[in-house]
Amino acid sequence: MIALKVEKIGDQVAVVLTEEARQVLGVDVGGTLHLEPSPDGVLCATTQEVWVEDPHARGRAFLKRYTRSLQRLEPSP
Repeated sequence: MIALKVEKIGDQVAVVLTEEARQVLGVDVGGTLHLEPSPDGVLCATTQEVWVEDPHARGRAFLKRYTRSLQRLEPSP
C-alpha cells in the first residue's frame, strides 16, 4: 500500500506523490493524471490523453504515431 500526503497549497489541495507512487502511476512532473470513479466505487487512474477534453487530441496522437509511415506511402515526384 502507498500512503500519499494531502496538503493545502494556496487555494488548492494537492496530493504529494512519493517516488514509488510516481513510478507506479507512470507520471512525471508537469504531467497530467486523470482520475475516474468506476461504477463499483474504485478510483481508476491513467496518464493517457482523455479524448473527451480535446476533440482533436486523438487525431494529433494518430499523426504523431504514423507520420513516418504516411510519408513513405506518398508517391515520389
